[in-house]
Amino acid sequence: MVLTLASFSQTKKDSIKPSDKKKTKGIYDLKNYKSDPHDRLILEINHTGFLGLAENVKPQYERSIGFNFAFMFDKPFGKSSFSFGYGIGLLSHNFHSNVDFAYVRDSITTQLNTVLTPFNRPVTLNRFAQKILEIPLEFRFRTKTDRQFKVHLGGKIGYVVNDFRSIRDNDGKIRIYDIKNVNYLRYGVNFRIGYEQICLTACYYISEVFNEGRGPSGITPYTVGIAIIPY
Repeated sequence: MVLTLASFSQTKKDSIKPSDKKKTKGIYDLKNYKSDPHDRLILEINHTGFLGLAENVKPQYERSIGFNFAFMFDKPFGKSSFSFGYGIGLLSHNFHSNVDFAYVRDSITTQLNTVLTPFNRPVTLNRFAQKILEIPLEFRFRTKTDRQFKVHLGGKIGYVVNDFRSIRDNDGKIRIYDIKNVNYLRYGVNFRIGYEQICLTACYYISEVFNEGRGPSGITPYTVGIAIIPY
């Protein structure tokens, strides 16, 4: 039997099953797109500060810089553009200002309450720093494109593992640890929006800086900055 080129070509076409054609097409079909984990390492450089401060508190915005590191697990929702992220992070929150921390004893309860008052002497450094261990939880959206536009929205809960004040004046530099009446529980909402590896980021903490009834009320932390996401 003589097998011509035309008959060989027809035989090859007939040998390809419809299911195989569907699989080949599916590689490039957005309907069959399967999302891969992304945004697992997040590095942030932030302006860090407090809201709800008294008028006599003068923040030094240009010096109040903080850093945030988070390692995240990313779980895509099937073939959609959405995923859920969770992990662990560490925030360094630094606040420079003109205020001193003073303690006043309550005449009834005899407990020491914290008050913020302006320094009565010149200082070249006055920083209130906190290191916060956090658990971030996020819902995420990423476009199904080679260059991804992304939006992250979620919350954080954390604990202040270290806090101190650094003060430098004409007599030298001192560091004071374990500030009294600090609320060590932190929780708030965070947001990120960006393109590929660069995002704008912001976080507002609902929890107050000081324990209720033991310090100035209504003072809450926040961060605003840039996130770099290597992978």
